[in-house]
Amino acid sequence: MEKEKAIALNNEGAKHFLNRAFDSAISCYTKALELDPTNSSILNNLGLYHHQQKAYKKALEFFEKAIEIDSKPTYLVNSGNALAMMGVYPQAREKYLEALKQDPDHHSARVSLAQLAAHTGDHESAIETWEKILASNHDTAYVIQLAKAYINVKKWEKALQRLHSIPAKEGNALAWFMIGQCEFQLKNHGLAEKAFKMALADDPDHSEIRQHLAVNYLAMGEWEKGIKHLSTILRLEPQNYQVMTELAVVYLGRGDQKMAWDWLDRALQLKPDFSKALHYKKILDQSQSQQ
Repeated sequence: MEKEKAIALNNEGAKHFLNRAFDSAISCYTKALELDPTNSSILNNLGLYHHQQKAYKKALEFFEKAIEIDSKPTYLVNSGNALAMMGVYPQAREKYLEALKQDPDHHSARVSLAQLAAHTGDHESAIETWEKILASNHDTAYVIQLAKAYINVKKWEKALQRLHSIPAKEGNALAWFMIGQCEFQLKNHGLAEKAFKMALADDPDHSEIRQHLAVNYLAMGEWEKGIKHLSTILRLEPQNYQVMTELAVVYLGRGDQKMAWDWLDRALQLKPDFSKALHYKKILDQSQSQQ
């Protein structure tokens, strides 16, 4: 009878948790555990509650108790996620691998393994794992993650191949942005321009996309277009000292030292220790002292 009550309370707590009524959820879980301390589902749900509250060590304790009772792949993945959030990456990886050993088709385990590899900079492992995932699940989010991994190892063509497989890219600013980055690296500036424009059409206030478009124009020798887009960013973000510095570099390249000085001064007023601005200020100082 008590076990049945515990199951009912656990189910009620899960509903509260999904509705983000966390106080009600923990109340139900606590009562359920008092009735049945050996119910692995209750222990796992308590772990999920504490994980959501960012109490990762406490969450891990509950996940491990659940695993001692019933070593389910889902519990192992949850334990791995808590370890990952604690920065204990090797142990987190072992949990994901153990889950996959029990269930080679466990989707969450494989996704978590790929995300961990990307986070720790093991991009080749991330590529291998994302490729396995995409063999059975062509989710756009996974394609993006695989393309990011290829970009991180400078395999621009591979990234492009994957990005161009995304249907209706017109609605995906991130995909177009990444395509633009790859084409820029391949010195296909015309294709990069088109991709950055498509990205901006979907997200016109995205300063990073606009900055990449500006840099692409500068690489093409189209100075005025580059300056125009950098100036547009500053209208949207008047405190962006990094873009001010980029403008200074552009004017310095064109031999306009006065404009370069003005933009560097503005940048350094906002960020006195900004190394890039200090570097170009030093170049200007040396140039003027030699005149």
